Amino acid sequence: MSWSREEALTDPAIADPMKLLSEFRFSLKGIPGEIAVRLYQPVHSGKIVIRRSHNISVEGINPGPAENYNEDCSEGEALREAVNDLVNIYNAARAKGLTPSASWLKPNPNFN
Repeated sequence: MSWSREEALTDPAIADPMKLLSEFRFSLKGIPGEIAVRLYQPVHSGKIVIRRSHNISVEGINPGPAENYNEDCSEGEALREAVNDLVNIYNAARAKGLTPSASWLKPNPNFN
């Protein structure tokens, strides 16, 4: 018998199977360290799930309203959403004259 990838993950003991669509790595200027963004697709769905290695937090900078993320978007749209959150806060801090700091990046404890 030949099994598809999706059929191989249908046992009731398996919860929330996802496949890795793509992974991207980058740094923000002036901040040491690498940020990783992974895009996953639940095996039995067409949605895209974003996982990011770090969040950004700068004292005195309001992250602003979050855009409404549409899980039914393309990989490009999902990647833009993941990066845009970081870049908006980074750029707002730089516009206020702040110098980039490693302390701005907060590791995501749920990223594995």
